[in-house]
Amino acid sequence: MCKYDATKRVADVSSIEIAQRRALRCMLTLLLGSVVFHPTAARADHSGTVFVDANANGWLDAGEVGRADVVVSNGRDVVRTDADGRYRLPEHGRFVFITRPHGFGCANWHAESGGDFALVATAASTEFFFIQISDAHVYDRKSDFQDFSSRPVPWWMPQFAVDWLTLSVLERVYGDDVTERFRAAVEPYVDTSDLEGVAAYQAYVAEFGREGSELGDVVAHTRAAFREVAGLRPEFILNTGDLVLESNQGSPDAIERWFRFYMDVSSGPIPRYDTIGNNEIAGSDNQDFGPDDSRYGKHFFRSFLGPTYYSFDRGPFHFVALDTHRRASAESEDWDFNRMEPDVASWLAADLAAHVDRVLVVANHEPFHFDPAWPFEADPSQTVDDEGLLAKHGVSWTLTGHTHFKSFLPGDITHITTGALSGLRWVLPPSVHPRGYRLLYARDRKLFTAWKPSGEPVLAVSEGSLLSDRVVLVIADRDGPFQSIEVSRDGESLAVERWGDYFASVAASGSGGALEVRASRADGSVEVARLSD
Repeated sequence: MCKYDATKRVADVSSIEIAQRRALRCMLTLLLGSVVFHPTAARADHSGTVFVDANANGWLDAGEVGRADVVVSNGRDVVRTDADGRYRLPEHGRFVFITRPHGFGCANWHAESGGDFALVATAASTEFFFIQISDAHVYDRKSDFQDFSSRPVPWWMPQFAVDWLTLSVLERVYGDDVTERFRAAVEPYVDTSDLEGVAAYQAYVAEFGREGSELGDVVAHTRAAFREVAGLRPEFILNTGDLVLESNQGSPDAIERWFRFYMDVSSGPIPRYDTIGNNEIAGSDNQDFGPDDSRYGKHFFRSFLGPTYYSFDRGPFHFVALDTHRRASAESEDWDFNRMEPDVASWLAADLAAHVDRVLVVANHEPFHFDPAWPFEADPSQTVDDEGLLAKHGVSWTLTGHTHFKSFLPGDITHITTGALSGLRWVLPPSVHPRGYRLLYARDRKLFTAWKPSGEPVLAVSEGSLLSDRVVLVIADRDGPFQSIEVSRDGESLAVERWGDYFASVAASGSGGALEVRASRADGSVEVARLSD
């Protein structure tokens, strides 16, 4: 507070003038306050404390201590907490969020106005098993696919011609036996003895659309898939986007319903990390739902799930969930689905630079590579442009989705894409377009992985991270672990080192013979596979 003592004796006129000026300055301070004399306060920085919540009540209580060196961001700038767990950031963007550190959970890891973040200690290992799902495309009404995800048929084209053209495309992509696979899929529900050619496909479509049919029960199929993933008990689930059916074309009411269904079907005690996909960009392909609506764009993802990009630590690994979707321009309603907004690019560079001591894994919906195995014509330039950031900061792996096909491209950066949990949006039978997810194991600063079809066992040699003296195997039953496994080569039994429930390694003998893997269940049944390493 400014103070002027008017009773003080002043020796000369100049001293009186000085005193008067000081009094005037005090009056101006009271009138103008922080605007003139406190520019730092006018900036309204975000601040707070990241602390270890010993009693897990969500509040910073007496005796609870701050956590130093936790990374905090406003969506552009990145800082670390000081020795007392405190941080300060310029006011910017919608969210303040933390990089969740290894060994701690944080239920409320983001906030719209900064504040305190409560960390709760959790059991954690430096090696761990997790699952990547992608392209779940959830929706809770069968009619939603027809209303919002299928392209309209020209009025002048007969339905038989549409069906014939559709089947021709499917045969080109999936093989000449597609008709037989449609016949097999519908056989439990329809007499298929007289069905040939297009008729088998038409019978499948009719049964799928029939009210009450188990074949077209997308809600039951979705719930079963999520139950299976959770039942494998991973340490966490990473979903790399396209969480819901088709926000691009959907109505606001339908998109709201899909997000609520996604939150319901994916809920549970296992931590889940969600990445935004192009199908979460609401209204981008709907003429009746434009930018003047507050729900347009990324609104629904942010409202239900928070920031569209963030990071977290597990063991020696640092995971980044990225957002590569931006408006083509402020005036345009077109979107680029393979470009970062400037704030995202700035944050990514700062976040990666802050974690150079860790193994860097970037999760994104759209791939960072062009896979030549992709069965459709595509422009390689339309993959995500990372502008060299990933290589510059030494990223080791990317985990992506989007294509609905699985791929594995090793290199200085190993690019891993998982196929879709929904197959083709729960519409095509799994025998035509497989439904599934990736099993991954993090050990010795490496990732080991294999694709698992939903509802099917997998016995496979791990993709990537091959060891010079060991072969890593991935062995999982339909919805859980096998009771026991045995591995032999040329009739010689090999010692098996189990890595959790689903991964194992055996010594590589160098003989070149195939490995015979026998996986046994509690009921005595056995799965057998011959695998080449």
